[in-house]
Amino acid sequence: MPILLRRTTLPCLLWCCLATFAEAQPDTVRIGAFVNDIYDVNLSEKSFSAQFWVWFNYTNPDLKPLETLEIPNAKAVDYHLEFLEEKGGVQWAGKRATAVLKKDWDIRRFPFDIQKMTIEFEESDRDIQSLVYIPDTENTKIDTNLGLTNWYIERFEITSGSKKYDTTYGDPVLNQGSAYANASLTVFIKRKTWGLFFSLFTGMYVAFFISWLVFFIDPVDVDPRFGLSVGSLFACVGNKYIVDSILPQSTTFTLVDKLHILTYFFLLLCIVSSVTSLRIWKNGQPQASARFDQRAWKLILILYVTANAWLILSASRGW
Repeated sequence: MPILLRRTTLPCLLWCCLATFAEAQPDTVRIGAFVNDIYDVNLSEKSFSAQFWVWFNYTNPDLKPLETLEIPNAKAVDYHLEFLEEKGGVQWAGKRATAVLKKDWDIRRFPFDIQKMTIEFEESDRDIQSLVYIPDTENTKIDTNLGLTNWYIERFEITSGSKKYDTTYGDPVLNQGSAYANASLTVFIKRKTWGLFFSLFTGMYVAFFISWLVFFIDPVDVDPRFGLSVGSLFACVGNKYIVDSILPQSTTFTLVDKLHILTYFFLLLCIVSSVTSLRIWKNGQPQASARFDQRAWKLILILYVTANAWLILSASRGW
């Protein structure tokens, strides 16, 4: 009798273990996307808009990933053309979306910046103990006709993982937060730089070179000598406000800040040099004043051009 009990109990225990293991395995959902369009890339509003298809493949008909899909980084989203079919024992569900998406732009190297635009997908009902995402890398694409004004699309990728929330949302059964399936479609874009660079900074450079020309004016001609430098300083400040108006507020020290502060410094240096030259002239040394001006314009021009070249090269190379 004990032997019979052991023989009948062993298969039952094995079956129970297998059943428990099967229940512990989360359902797998394959997720993919096709981006039709990206537009309204807005740095000042920290957003961009996109139109895309998103789909799911899964075998458990009890799952409703299309209904529980959430796009966490969307300001607004509109769904349409939803479908659900079964093909070869696989559930195929999808829909088209138009979304305005949040983006915290990295403007430290603007306008030599490379940006990552991300569309996040997240399961909002089942945690990763019961549902996980697998990216459909083979079929996830971007429309070949998609073009962004002033940008190059370098590459794109879709990845999956999980996102944990350190809260139970008031669930009395849970004693800690849960993690949910998450996938991200990321598009890497690079700005078409030089046309934008010259359109934004031409005013600043013209202001500097106008101020630099004062070294070819006699120091005793006070009005043009100092008026040009002061006027250039105001022009440079105005240029800074214009450039800042198209950029989001940022506490980081950007290339725009560096170039303008550098120009402020050299404009101030021009004014200080003019005062020094005038003082030498007033002391009865016009020839010494002329030599000072000749050395000053060469030194200021070389230092300014060198500093600008270094800052621009560093930003363009990502140093």
